[in-house]
Amino acid sequence: MRFSLRRLSMAWGRIGHQRGKVEYTLSSHEQNPYAGVFGDVTYRYYSQLLKTIIAIWVPNMLLGYSAYSWANWEYDRCTRKIPHQFVNEKLPENEKDVASGDK
Repeated sequence: MRFSLRRLSMAWGRIGHQRGKVEYTLSSHEQNPYAGVFGDVTYRYYSQLLKTIIAIWVPNMLLGYSAYSWANWEYDRCTRKIPHQFVNEKLPENEKDVASGDK
């Protein structure tokens, strides 16, 4: 006779046997994971949710949006050309002909 896990009734997930152990399970068709979500949820749940949103989410969202808008504003400011800074600027010799249209 060969030694095998199947012969010892050690299928995957059920290795070994324990005496006196009783397990109760529900069929997946009998379970209702959303039971009481809309009707029986207490005031305490909604108050804790609101406190969490106000204390954690709102400040983080405001901080993130303000950093994002500041970064966009700073980028636009840094890439903008200010005309009075370029009044005395002279073109290099080889670009004068191209700018005037002479070849």
